[in-house]
Amino acid sequence: MNSKVLLKPFFERDAKIVAKQLIGRRLVSRCGGHRAAGIIVEAEAYLPVNDPACHGARGKTKSNAVMFGPAGFAYVYSIHAGHCFNIVTGNVGEPEAVLIRAVEPKLGIKTLKRRRQNDNHRLLTTGPSRLCQAFGVNREQDGIDVTVRRKIWFEDVDYDDEIPVMVSPRIGVTSGESLKLRFVWKNNPYVSGPKKWRT
Repeated sequence: MNSKVLLKPFFERDAKIVAKQLIGRRLVSRCGGHRAAGIIVEAEAYLPVNDPACHGARGKTKSNAVMFGPAGFAYVYSIHAGHCFNIVTGNVGEPEAVLIRAVEPKLGIKTLKRRRQNDNHRLLTTGPSRLCQAFGVNREQDGIDVTVRRKIWFEDVDYDDEIPVMVSPRIGVTSGESLKLRFVWKNNPYVSGPKKWRT
């Protein structure tokens, strides 16, 4: 494995391509002064055209403004009592992003357990809200550059074999639910949802 940070060109592409290629990459957080890391096993793409579930579909607002900016920046929004962490992709002015739904925790396990107040290893970072809580991500990280080693960033990882990526409809959306824009590491136990969503 290496620790090469994913740079702007990686994210300046279609959200579908970025979402698929993020599977198996490493997400690293230094939020709150504590380092944590995990391997991305689930991500969803949100598109700028013909995708009613995309937050940019109804136009630019104060809360989603970062989506209309350059790629490689975090878009963090509140949901219920938690948050969801996305990365802006594509071109300026065309709102699209990738939601990180789950990672397999690899570093900073004690910190993750303390933040989550949970000792169940699988439940630490399985699901977008749990992931944000465990990694210390909240609205303070909205709009930060994820292509530099500061608060949160992505790193490349070398594998000997190709990662088995499965594609399915997204989870929890009430519109555009038929679009196959969810990418997962097939059979990985840290993928969110019931077992049928992991195989």
